[in-house]
Amino acid sequence: ARLSKLARLSGWQWWVLLSTPLVLSLTALRLRFGGFRPTRARLRRPPPSTLPAPDQLAVARDTAFALAVAVKYGPWRPQCLLRSLALGWFLGRRGIPFKVRIGVPGAGVAARSPGDPDFSAHAWVEHAGVVLNDRPDIASEFAAFDA
Repeated sequence: ARLSKLARLSGWQWWVLLSTPLVLSLTALRLRFGGFRPTRARLRRPPPSTLPAPDQLAVARDTAFALAVAVKYGPWRPQCLLRSLALGWFLGRRGIPFKVRIGVPGAGVAARSPGDPDFSAHAWVEHAGVVLNDRPDIASEFAAFDA
């Protein structure tokens, strides 16, 4: 079953699959040494896509799938922010509009204890209001920050 899924990947998906380790590494370096805002700003530069909206959604979903496969079978398991920024980079190369959403646990998620110093947050990517790299209902569990 896995081999048949791999055989059906498009050329774009193969490119995403094979270049994901490099894109994740470069994105991690940008985050580490440049910070979040400059890294996010680099995602917005490509020109708009010439694809019709339904095709943009299909390509965005295909891209998210290929990235998920690369992460699942790749050498490292990046956190949600890094995965989301890398997905944004790939979508930007195709000119597909997207939003990297970052949220904190909402009412539906158990709060951490008051003495716990960890800050809990989650990142995901949306295109036209459709969640690409997470469960469709993730926004109901996390209150997203405004842009």
